[in-house]
This record gives sequence, C-alpha cells and structure tokens, in this order.
Amino acid sequence: MNILDIITRKKNGANLSYDELEYAFMGYLNKDIPTYQMSALLMAITINGMNMSETLALTDIFIKSGEQYNISADVKNTVDKHSTGGVGDTTTLIVGPMIAAMGMHMVKMSGKGLGLTGGTIDKLESIPGMNVKLTKQELIDKANEVGFALSSQTKELTPLDKVIYSLRDVTGTTESIPLIASSIMSKKIALGAENILIDIKVGDGALIKTQNEADELSKLLVAIGESYNRNVRTIISNMDTPLSYAIGNAIEVKEAINVLHGKKCPLYDVAVECAANLLSMARGLDIEECRMYAEKTIETGKALQKFYEFIQAQGGRLADMKISDKIIPINANKTGRIKKIDALGAAKLAAKLGASKMTIDDKIDYSVGVYLNVLEGDKVNEGDLLMKLYVNDPNIELSKGDFSFIDIAE
Repeated sequence: MNILDIITRKKNGANLSYDELEYAFMGYLNKDIPTYQMSALLMAITINGMNMSETLALTDIFIKSGEQYNISADVKNTVDKHSTGGVGDTTTLIVGPMIAAMGMHMVKMSGKGLGLTGGTIDKLESIPGMNVKLTKQELIDKANEVGFALSSQTKELTPLDKVIYSLRDVTGTTESIPLIASSIMSKKIALGAENILIDIKVGDGALIKTQNEADELSKLLVAIGESYNRNVRTIISNMDTPLSYAIGNAIEVKEAINVLHGKKCPLYDVAVECAANLLSMARGLDIEECRMYAEKTIETGKALQKFYEFIQAQGGRLADMKISDKIIPINANKTGRIKKIDALGAAKLAAKLGASKMTIDDKIDYSVGVYLNVLEGDKVNEGDLLMKLYVNDPNIELSKGDFSFIDIAE
C-alpha cells in the first residue's frame, strides 16, 4: 500500500478499508508515516467524513494499538463518563465524587485540552503533587479505595489515539464526528467500564456546533458501544454559554469545589444529570429517583468528602494550588441586561491569558483565567463588575474586542 494513494482516495471521497486505515494510522504510530502526511489524511477525513464501517474499523485499530485493561473484572459496579468538551466544564471533578458517594466506582481516563476547550488533566495538573499518570494496578487500587480514580492516557492504553489526539489539536481537525467517536469509544472500551455515559456538548463553545452533528455523534457512540456489548447512553447539553463562572484551570478546580459545597449554577445542574443517569444505568432505577439521590450526595457533604479523598489518594496538595494574585477587573460600560455570554469568546480570552495551548509546544499557565461575575439574564448597572481576569502579565495587551463576548442589551 501507498500512503499517498490512501490520502488521495479519501480526499476524493472514497471509503477506506480496514487494511488501508491500519496501514496509515499504525504507520504513523510507528513513525513510518510522517506528520505532514497524517495531517493531510486527517484533514481529508474531516472534510469528507467516514461511514460506519470505517468508524468501527478505526475504533478497533485504536483499541488494538495497545493493551486492554478490562477494569470491570477487578472493580465492581463500574461506570464511566465523558464530555465532548466545553468551556468552564469541570463536570468530571464533581460527578466522580458523587458516584463514589453513591456506592459505585468510576475509573476514568481523561485527556488534555483539545483546541480551546479545557481538558480535565490540565485542570488537575494545576494541583501540585497530583499524580495523573497511574498504572493499571494503581487505577484499580485507588478506585476500590475511594470509589473514583482518574488518570491521563497511559503509554499502554490506546497509544495510537494519544498521538492522533495531539495532532488533531493543532491541525484544525478537532471537529470530525467519526474521529471524535473513535477517540472517545476506543479509550472507554479499552479501559473496560460496563456503563458509559457521554455528555455531548453542543454550541459555539463546543467541538460539536449543531444539533444534527450531536445526533450523528450520538448514533455513532451507541452503535460502537453495542458492537462491544457495552451499555452506552448519551445526553446532549448546551454550550453556547460557559458552563460555569470560571474559565481556566486552577480557578475551575476551585469552582468545582464550590459546586460540591452546594453552589447552584449550570455546572451543578449538568453534574446532577450525569450522576443521575449513571446511577440509573448501573442500577436500573427511575431517573427522577436517581436525581434525588445525586443531589443528596452534595446536600450531605458526602460528595465533597469523596473529592478530598480522591485528591489525597492521588497525591494532590490543594493548599498549594496557585491562582494568580494579579487581577484586572472588567466593568460594564452601560446599564442593561446580560443578553449573551458567548462561550467561544470567553475561551479565546482565557487562551490569550495563557490558560490553554494553541500549539503542541505551548506551555499552559495553570494560575490564569477568567472569572465571570454575571450570568445570562442578569441586570447590571454601568460600572458593575462583569468579570475578573487573573493574569501573570499585568501589561498584557487587551482590546474591547476581547470582551465583546458579553452582550449587554439596554
């Protein structure tokens, strides 16, 4: 086979065979295919898509590129949850402790940020000492001990997805529905959870922009799950506006703690919905009853306690987590009502401050970010505080355009 022929065939809209996909993708993993050619193939896939057969084949190739853990053989009542990426989304850090507090076990493998959307691993790495590189045995032990264990992708599990994920992040190919589906499900299946919930974020601040794309992804995820005998459910949530007040890394961890203390906001609502669905899937209970149980874990403080146990078990020192003390306040320039807070614009501002990566070689500043003081629908007077910018460069060049993501209607 010839990689140039494979790129050309996909560029022209042809369907690729299992062997062709394996030749190209495993060739890249083994460094036989150069980055520029894999980038071209990813772009051709992003433009022309893949059918179900191709998507199932690529998922299988991802899975077989490394080990398969089958965690459910060693950890009982296993559930897993994934979000397709959003702005201000620390749902995992809330749902995991809620699940543990309800007597189940979440063993999760998370990724770094993809594009402008924050990654759970980036947020956890803002906590000094936090070990997010767990071995299979460490995952099993900590999940059985606490009820919730989380790791970054290991070298052993789906190594092909890891290198493709990083390349997609910087080549404008993050939004491909089949590539998203294969990436998500290969990790979930290789890890081995019995019940898998996928929270599909839709809107300006998400990888998935439209309801039609969300429906397409949902069908793919469920179909892949069925082919591997996994119980997969999807929920679709809005990401036109940030999910929480905080956009960054350390400040998002702090906000997750606020929600575990009982702070009500969209992040709270989504976390309860995810936890309730996972309980319903695992135990076969009515969803309304499960929502009640999920909320109870926060009301009683049991989920918060599990969060602290999780951080301690993985070596994190929350007391040493740094949020920049250089703050730039941004105030309203007129009186009115907050008509719109655009998630993508908020993410771009946080990225400008250094909260996410734009190239593979960029360094993330975990201490910076944007903290909103308002939500959509709030009334503000001229001079009221709209947001705080946590920066490390007080002389950073900012313009009015950087704040246009907040629309105030008079």
